[in-house]
Amino acid sequence: MKLHLRFTTTTLLAASLLLGACSEDFLDRPPQGQLVTDNFYQSASDLRLATAGLYGRPWFDFNYPFLLDVGDVMAGNAYASWNPRSSYVNFSVSAGDNGVLYGWSSLYNVIGQANTAINNIRALTPASVPEATKNAALAEARFMRAVAYFYLVRLWGPVPIIENNSALVEKPMVPRHQLTDVYRFILEDLQFAADNLPTTDTPGRVTSWGAKGMLAKVYLTKAGIGQSGSRNQDDLNKAKQYAGEVMTNSGLALMPSYYDLFLRKNKNNSESLFALQWIANQGWGNQNVYQAYLGADSKITGVGDGWNNISPTLDLYNAFEPGDDVRRKATMMLNTDEYPELTTADNPKGYTMTAPTPSFKKYVIGGPTAPGNDGQVSVLNTDINTYILRLADVYLIYAEAILGNSASTTNTDALAAFNKVRTRAGLAALTSLDLDQIMRERRAEFGLEGQYWFDLSRLHDYNPAVANTMIAKQHRNTFTYTPAASPSIEETPIQVTATDRSYVLPYPNAEQIANPKLNEPAVAYYQ
Repeated sequence: MKLHLRFTTTTLLAASLLLGACSEDFLDRPPQGQLVTDNFYQSASDLRLATAGLYGRPWFDFNYPFLLDVGDVMAGNAYASWNPRSSYVNFSVSAGDNGVLYGWSSLYNVIGQANTAINNIRALTPASVPEATKNAALAEARFMRAVAYFYLVRLWGPVPIIENNSALVEKPMVPRHQLTDVYRFILEDLQFAADNLPTTDTPGRVTSWGAKGMLAKVYLTKAGIGQSGSRNQDDLNKAKQYAGEVMTNSGLALMPSYYDLFLRKNKNNSESLFALQWIANQGWGNQNVYQAYLGADSKITGVGDGWNNISPTLDLYNAFEPGDDVRRKATMMLNTDEYPELTTADNPKGYTMTAPTPSFKKYVIGGPTAPGNDGQVSVLNTDINTYILRLADVYLIYAEAILGNSASTTNTDALAAFNKVRTRAGLAALTSLDLDQIMRERRAEFGLEGQYWFDLSRLHDYNPAVANTMIAKQHRNTFTYTPAASPSIEETPIQVTATDRSYVLPYPNAEQIANPKLNEPAVAYYQ
């Protein structure tokens, strides 16, 4: 762990300045030159610069491939046939897997840089900076730290809570902390963020509505922790409360078109509550590489990449109901699908899918000359955001919190929220809801957004038999699609059996060696 948790102020400032030199929304900052820590954090603009560095680069190794490997490959939405990624298909991920190390290290990188910002803002910001401004910057950093811990605790269970990275130099071995304490830490950070972030800000910056939406998501998850067969009603009520506040008071709205959510020109739209911010062509680690690995072929990008490293599964395809054409087409490409916006110099009329094996469309935006791309595409480079929390998620959290422990519900508020998401996709509104319908809706809505594994894991927390049965029924293989013949022809079926261990990743080997306390019982963080 000591190799991955030592983050200095210099590291934070370097990341902030690199982002600051670019020209993208709130990341646009003039060059600052060589800064001395004691002379920084002296003004509101200094604080904004410090927190801007938390939106992209620290998350880079988490963003790809880790988020898709755990969120979609492990969930049965995406298929990878080659090692080591195939281990996420069949739940054989080892402690030596590089992806596990990348994901763990990236999340603790976020935490380390957030801690540096928090501690320096507290220690170095002068009284001349208004308290509200100081608290807003602290809230931004605490939000980032909370989100990173929320991923860690759901994937690894008990993990070390770190608030002061400088202390790790003297004491690098730290214990795991109990689940209840990790969730308490997350909720305290998010509550501070909700109380101190502004209600509006520069597009892309997180606001109090993003913090409240994340509070709703955490409470919905926490409701099942340590439960058997049902969820904690107090936590469900809090999930409903925070989701309801966002829905009712934020003034935000769903994008009219689901398809348009994934066009570059619509980054930081009204539906985006928190998204990772990327910059193309400004050095490795600042960009989004999704298109390079997901694109069907190089004709889409015109720059040489488009390697189709993971493919949609038959099970994800079957999750789209008949008539759910907009979401299906925005998520995956099937043979004969046409995408007129994916233009390149060689394909000025766009791209038509001709391969029988499907590929993903979501986050694939085309070449540098495609409409709205403004030249911000090159090999392994785009600046399309990665959604972490969308307003549609809040609507479905609200509906699920109302459903709670009931077998079904006809609650008008739950239906209204659920049907806003559903009818945008062109589907008929439902008149009653159950958990299966909510799970299916979430899968279709958030396919390839790194969400579905966490939905299955949340279900497993309080009803493992149901979650394991859902996974056992999945066909995790890809397929061929020929419209003139049978629409979908299944290849060799791949079905797996999940156990309780399937829902927890191993601690990375390198971290276990550096910090043997990871193999000791978790201890209390709060005394």
